[in-house]
Amino acid sequence: MLLATSITFACVLTAELQTERLGWVWPSIPYDYTRGDVWIHALLASLVVIPVLMLCRRQGARRSPRWQDLAFALSTLLVLRLGPPDAQVFGTTWTTWEITAGLFLLQWPIVVPLTVAAVMLRRLLGWRGAGAEGF
Repeated sequence: MLLATSITFACVLTAELQTERLGWVWPSIPYDYTRGDVWIHALLASLVVIPVLMLCRRQGARRSPRWQDLAFALSTLLVLRLGPPDAQVFGTTWTTWEITAGLFLLQWPIVVPLTVAAVMLRRLLGWRGAGAEGF
């Protein structure tokens, strides 16, 4: 689920920044950054966060579902920040802070609904017995 949320964020963010509308546009730079790169960045971000999420789940096994939802929401936010799109899609002069501010913090109208949707979908799948881990 983290992978899907990361890819969704990348495509919606790209549409917003390139067309000034919500939509779906694959981030790309001709001959340099392709769909495969989007998938790889999303996968790597997810693989970095999943062990932390598993540790939180193990430590919070006796805690409330709200605590587990909070841990998953924070993990989702981290994946959205670490994952695609590559800042070069929108120009080549981005600093680390500009990436965090411009491509993550200022995008709260996209980030918040995606995070809430991911948490709700995780809970829905958990209640039905499929995907209780939230991955």
